[in-house]
Order: sequence, then C-alpha cells, then structure tokens
Amino acid sequence: MTVSRVEYAGRQAGVDTADDTPDLHCPACLERGKPLRMVVEGRYRLVRCRECRTEYFRADPALAGCDGQAPVSEYWEQYKFGLYASDEVRRGYEQRYEATLDEAERLTGRIGTVLDVGCGIGNFVSFAQTRCDRAYGVDVDAGAVNMARSRGLRVALSDDLDALLPDASMDALTLWDVIEHLYDPFPVLNGALRKLRPGGTVIFETPDASFPVRPVVLAVNAMSRGRVDLTGHMYYWEHKIYFTEAGMRAILNRLECEVISVERPTSPRAKMQEIFTRYADASWQSRALAHAWPRLEGAARRVGRGNKLIVIAQYTGRG
Repeated sequence: MTVSRVEYAGRQAGVDTADDTPDLHCPACLERGKPLRMVVEGRYRLVRCRECRTEYFRADPALAGCDGQAPVSEYWEQYKFGLYASDEVRRGYEQRYEATLDEAERLTGRIGTVLDVGCGIGNFVSFAQTRCDRAYGVDVDAGAVNMARSRGLRVALSDDLDALLPDASMDALTLWDVIEHLYDPFPVLNGALRKLRPGGTVIFETPDASFPVRPVVLAVNAMSRGRVDLTGHMYYWEHKIYFTEAGMRAILNRLECEVISVERPTSPRAKMQEIFTRYADASWQSRALAHAWPRLEGAARRVGRGNKLIVIAQYTGRG
C-alpha cells in the first residue's frame, strides 16, 4: 500500500490492544513494546518500547481493515518539492549542515567524501560538494532523483547504489530526516554502511521521541477522547518510528557504530512556518499549535530539548 497523504481517521481514545499483538518488538533495541491509544490510518497503533522508550507504529489486527502488511509511504508529495526548494528553508538547513559537519570533523577528522542516503532533491549533496572533495546521494523517489540530477549532482536511485560507489569508499554517511520513514531501518542502514570506510563518520537527524511536547499532546488527546487533537504535527503517518537517544544508541550499537555526540536542536524555523501555513485552515487545533509553536520552540531551544536528535557516530565495523 502506498500512502500519498497523511490521514488521521480513526485516531481517538480507545482501549489498549492485547499484549500478544504481533510485531511489537522495537526496531531500535529489539525489546517488546506496549501499545498506546493513538491510531493512524485506522489500522496502525503507536507502540512505545518498554526498554528504550522509542515509539513506532505497528499494524493492529484488532482494528478493522488491518491487513498486517508492512506499510510503505510516499514521502515526496508534490508540495515538498517546493518546500525544500525554498531559498529560506534551504538557508536554514545549510546553517545546520555547516555546524554539524564542523562538529563531526572536530570529533572524527576531515570528511573528504560523503554519501547522503535519502538525499531528496539534493540540498545536502549540493552543500557538501562546496566543502568536501566529492559528495553523492541516493533516494528511492525517481522524481526527487531527477530533480537532483538536473542540478548537476551525483545522485542515483537507491537500487543503483552499488553502481554509484564501491564498498568502503566514503568518509561519511548522512541521513537527514530519513531513518524515521523506515518501517525497519536496520537492513537499509546495514547495506548503506558497506560504502563507509572503517572509522568513518555517520550523521543522523531524526525526530526526538522524548521532546517534551509529545507526551502533553498525547495526554490531551486521550483525556478528551479525541475532541482536542493536537497530535497532527507531532505524530503523522510518514514517520514510522520516533527514536529516543537510547533507541539510537541501541540500533547503532547493533550496526557496530559508536555514538560520540548527541544534540537536540529544533526544526529550522522556515520549514516549520511553511508547514504550519499549509495546514493553517485544517482545524482550530492546527491554528492553535501554529500560534503557540514559536514560543514552544524558543523555550525548547533555550533548555536544549528540541524536537530533533542529531547524532554523530563512528563506524567501528569491518576494521
């Protein structure tokens, strides 16, 4: 099944499913999770790992219409081509790229070659080739890859990764807002790591499950039995997994990567403003959250508890 837009039908207060619901094991640490009340698409329930507290959506056979199949979603909806092509949004991300690469090089040494997994229209690849010797990207979306190539970037479809690069040839591997879209990230990451030299750098940016606003909106939604629903901007169907720091450390340990830095920034303001503007007329809840977000974002940033995790790790495998 391909989902081209986020739907929230069926998200409402309900009863937890039985503990023997299949496929509850955490994709980060492999421990068992507890089903929560939140449902998206009318069939996928949010589960929280009992060990690392990572949150993830899993099929719930107790819900009507659930076929038990691992879902696929389409990230590159048409409006996102314009969103990420926006000069203001691009500048916001370039500031993040600059600071993160500076920190990574300080910790692990110079990055001469880099592969961006889930590169989209190539914004990071374009930035990276201004400061690295060579920068490459792969993505599953043909439209995004074609746009990146039209910019003169070295980008290929994910299935063509082996033709693009030899194994153990890259100094760094980056995934900017990618890992959360994967139902089971381990095999994808394991395959991409073949392109990284031993001792190479891995950089992730992904939503932080421990962002303090998340439990608040879940609690309000549950207590109001769905009548006050502010969850739409915190949890949505494109994101299959919301990692905690502990969850990121767990999956990276399984991949023979050692975490050396974790930061918790907020999303670039220009991007969030564009998204809030797009959904401003969806409901009064969306308008309320859009109005409150600048203050929430500012407070989170001041205390170092933003809605994102940026993790820098070093690959220790195949040494």
